[in-house]
Amino acid sequence: AAAMLAPAELGDVLRPSAAAAFMAKMRRSSEMLTGAVGGPIVVGFLTPQRNAMTLAAKDSQSSFVGVFRKVFASGLLQGFRGGSRPTLAAVPQFTAIGPVYLVAEEKLGSTSAALFSAALAESLFTYSAQRRNAQIQYNATRTAASEMLALHSVHRLVGPGFVPHVGRNAFAMMGIRLWSPHSYEFICSVPGAKALPEESRVVASDLASSVVAATISMPMNHMFSWAACTPELGNMSYLARAKASCQWVVGNYKEQGVRLLARDLALRINYTAFLFTGYRFVERNLIRWSSGAE
Repeated sequence: AAAMLAPAELGDVLRPSAAAAFMAKMRRSSEMLTGAVGGPIVVGFLTPQRNAMTLAAKDSQSSFVGVFRKVFASGLLQGFRGGSRPTLAAVPQFTAIGPVYLVAEEKLGSTSAALFSAALAESLFTYSAQRRNAQIQYNATRTAASEMLALHSVHRLVGPGFVPHVGRNAFAMMGIRLWSPHSYEFICSVPGAKALPEESRVVASDLASSVVAATISMPMNHMFSWAACTPELGNMSYLARAKASCQWVVGNYKEQGVRLLARDLALRINYTAFLFTGYRFVERNLIRWSSGAE
């Protein structure tokens, strides 16, 4: 019947079906869509928490609340300073957490290798933007020009703190990728949990597992934040940087004790747990949406 239509009429018939096919293909690419949509949303929204972790690495005296006072000292919007580049970098970052991890796991047949591959890719995408973000926030708290840090070039993909950055990403990812199914069983065993909707139980399990992942990854994230704002490391060898970073983190907590450790854990959990729980929520619902569209 289509062969008997005029060319213009035939085009009108084909355009809607072509558009529908394109939309169906886009919906099936849910992992890519999650990286493009979910990643920037959660990373941009949590910029103040990321800035608080940066300041905490160079300030061992302020309390949890005191660190956030410094972040928002110039107003609410200024708490989001430096967040534009990490927000843009979140597109490839969460593509690494999602599709890169899943493809690596399928091709390599190893969860550990997939985690390392995804973490390395994530760091290559985000290290420069996050280091620059850290330096912008640090500079905002300095009053003398001589104390200001030169901003890291976005074209330099590695530098001081890169190795702990990779380690941090690998451990942070373990929460939603490895431990969430086990924490789901625990959440379901809690009295009264079965009265909750299924989605609430899944979110609670993602949050619980991400809290554990945030706790384990905190020292590595702290080393990255410190290294990002310590220019002296740039002239050291890789071994000297590693030694200086380890001495700093161990000496810091040895001197300040549990109070400082508890503050830094709270800051890390306040960022990472919500980051990955929020991302996983978007990912899960986009997959659901794409499955319904097929």
